[in-house]
Amino acid sequence: MHGISLDSWLNDTSERRQASPALAGVGVPLMIGGAVVAFLPLLWSAPERFWTAYLIAVCYFASIALGAQFLVAAMHLTGARWGIVVRRLAEVIAMGIGIVGVAFIPILFIVFSETGLLFSWTNPEIVEGNVLLEHKRPYLNPTFFAIRQVVYFLSWYLIARFFYRGSVAQDRAQTNAPMAPLRVWCGPALMWFAFTLSMASFDWMMSLAPTWFSTMFGVYYFAGSAVAIFSTLIIVSYYLQQRGVLAGTITVEHYHDLAKLLFGFVVFWGYITFSQFMLIWYANIPEETQWFAERQGEPTTLGISVPVAALFIGHLFIPFLGFMSSAVRRNKPLMAAWAIYMLIWHWYDLFFIISPSQSESPWVFGAAEVLCTLGIGALFVGTCMRYAAGQWLVPVRDPRLGQSLAFVNH
Repeated sequence: MHGISLDSWLNDTSERRQASPALAGVGVPLMIGGAVVAFLPLLWSAPERFWTAYLIAVCYFASIALGAQFLVAAMHLTGARWGIVVRRLAEVIAMGIGIVGVAFIPILFIVFSETGLLFSWTNPEIVEGNVLLEHKRPYLNPTFFAIRQVVYFLSWYLIARFFYRGSVAQDRAQTNAPMAPLRVWCGPALMWFAFTLSMASFDWMMSLAPTWFSTMFGVYYFAGSAVAIFSTLIIVSYYLQQRGVLAGTITVEHYHDLAKLLFGFVVFWGYITFSQFMLIWYANIPEETQWFAERQGEPTTLGISVPVAALFIGHLFIPFLGFMSSAVRRNKPLMAAWAIYMLIWHWYDLFFIISPSQSESPWVFGAAEVLCTLGIGALFVGTCMRYAAGQWLVPVRDPRLGQSLAFVNH
């Protein structure tokens, strides 16, 4: 185990991984400041522009928290040993879904205003006479929409809290009893996650174009969420290690596995995205092509628009070549830079999905997008810091921790 025993690792004060309670004091101002910053664009921006930017930010940070929830449950289900040292970080990040749910409340007010400001199907005048929208009215109506959001966020928060509290309880337990329920319920939690994530992606993004549909859309959002959480874990781990936290715990071997998973889900995202695009392009059915037509703009000489080409090149081809090499994946600073790069392109992916449905000038980027992302990001980070405060950043009494500390790639 890199020359030390688990007992000496636990007893060495230089290797203590407990987050300072002072994090809680930083988290509160971050949350308050984030709430203020998130709504600043409303003072000068057009309402459509602001609410579009706000929805992008909500979906962005929801994807990070949901990706973390997926990873935590998957680790318990598979009995993964390599990732024990980063699991607590994922558990803390998953708890951020609570504040994302709170941030979603203003969107519900817009839905109930029935102005069609964000979702056109909320405006009765738009629905009236549209056969497709009238047919979907039992599902796409403000009341049922709100009920679904409460179910999504409440269940996600309770699941994240269940895994977080069970893991923290294990830190203080003398037996492995707190771990048993986590292993029992991880399977059902993943099934519920798959169902609700898909339905939420339909509600939040696909219903922005309510006459269009894609059965692959839920998997598309999941792929982006997976890219987001592995990128976030690499960045957080590197940031902490630069400040002397987890310095001897998360090794190059763990970075290599995080980077391999990130690389795998970048390719998976490309497969899902291209499959959705190719099938719709090949069939060329008007009611299916409308969604991509809004995002095409003026095609280049190669027959593909700049926004679509940028998405495929920036989100797939460049990172595919950039960290395909194991030498890059084992280089901590380089992988941290690539992880930042991927989070930027994940944001652009959501911008690509949401903005064209709401604006006649969809590719305009400015203060509204920046401030909404920073504001909700501050809320999210502040919440995660609150849950990290006073807790070990590694599940110190997990029975497989020793194997994780000694993990070596083969």
